[in-house]
Amino acid sequence: MPALEERFTYHEGRPLRYLTGGSGPPILLCHGFLGSAENFDDWFDALLPRRTVVAPDLPGFGRSAPLNGAHIATSMARAALSAADHAGIEDYDVAGLCLGTPVALAVQRARPHTVKSMVLHTPLLAPRLVRRRFHFQVGVMLSRSVYPVIVWCGHQRSISDLYKRLLIEGSDVDPRAAQANFDNQMRSNPRAAKEWLLDGLKRNDLLQLRRGTNRVLILTAAEDRIVDAERLRTAVGDVDSIDLAVIEQGGHAWTQAMLRHQRELIAAFLDGRPLPLPQRTVASAA
Repeated sequence: MPALEERFTYHEGRPLRYLTGGSGPPILLCHGFLGSAENFDDWFDALLPRRTVVAPDLPGFGRSAPLNGAHIATSMARAALSAADHAGIEDYDVAGLCLGTPVALAVQRARPHTVKSMVLHTPLLAPRLVRRRFHFQVGVMLSRSVYPVIVWCGHQRSISDLYKRLLIEGSDVDPRAAQANFDNQMRSNPRAAKEWLLDGLKRNDLLQLRRGTNRVLILTAAEDRIVDAERLRTAVGDVDSIDLAVIEQGGHAWTQAMLRHQRELIAAFLDGRPLPLPQRTVASAA
């Protein structure tokens, strides 16, 4: 696998880190909540032989400084575009993980003629497509009196792991991924995290996606504890330009078998091949 190069640039006068490498047409990657460019480690085997990757740490996360202003999808997208400009890419695919989905869609709105196709993983597309209990959970956790306690708990490894196992990811968590996620939590800026999550959960980008002509691959798991896969299937299942791949019997944490299939799906989509369809795993709108 080709090596990735770490680079730094400045966005609005503040340091912005990104990784780049690979070969072929470029793809701009927007990581998920409390994440970093390393969120895409499981994708790189599929991406790097096919695409030149540009993967920024979004402001306030990883090794990128927070913004002076609000951390919302549009401002995070401007930072991602700063990385794209610094890397010298002009026409590219875009990918988003979970809360990175509104950022990826904001990139598309900002530069509609440069975005070719999109890969969206566990996407936050509209409030009604997110499970009600997750909305309630976030409302409590981000309240003014509770949030400082949540930030402290997020820095305690045992508490953080217990919360994720019980309420988010379930029991099938890869230890390597769990360590990487906790390291990212420790680096994340609390203000950036709160602002980004609040914005992401109230945004409604579904109409933009439904009306778009770009090819889109959406990946999610049937039992994800954030995105309601059945509602998502209803919302986009009739759109010819969208392929929806639902991994059956999986939750927010992805097993090694699920990750292997995910890479197969991404590779087929980027190559323009039919999506693999083992054991009813994929529901395609095409």
